[in-house]
Amino acid sequence: MPKLVLDSMVFIYGFRVDGDLITVPDVMTELKDEKSIMLFELAKDAGMKVEQAEKHYVSLVEKEAQRTGDFDSLSRTDIHLLAKALQYTGEDTYLVSDDYGIQNIASRLGIRVKQIIQKGIRDVLIWEKHCIGCNRCFPNGNTCPVCGSRLKKKVKKKGVR
Repeated sequence: MPKLVLDSMVFIYGFRVDGDLITVPDVMTELKDEKSIMLFELAKDAGMKVEQAEKHYVSLVEKEAQRTGDFDSLSRTDIHLLAKALQYTGEDTYLVSDDYGIQNIASRLGIRVKQIIQKGIRDVLIWEKHCIGCNRCFPNGNTCPVCGSRLKKKVKKKGVR
């Protein structure tokens, strides 16, 4: 039976998944309504493991997210889910998420992903931040360090693995 590392959307939308279920504690903080919290608790009662991501794997995910320009768009929960899935990549493991940012990093790290609603990503993307004022490009951030204008995310490379 495959290990399934579950994103919060599984509980928010109430999808049924079968496998050896795993998630990270941060997922609980993204659940706001009674139904999703109840589904999370039921999954725990049925044997879902709630495990912290190991720091080593968190660091690997953060470095890759910095390289691809996805870091600013990933939440702490996203990073920890990716790290937990990376920890189990030697086994029959899937990360269950429709989040394109998560899928982009997962693809770069060799993590297999199962989608629930959305189609999976077609291309792996490398992002950069483009200043709307002075037209310079930066790897990350929200404000241009040169002119102070807003930085806008744009694709730097497409189809890179």
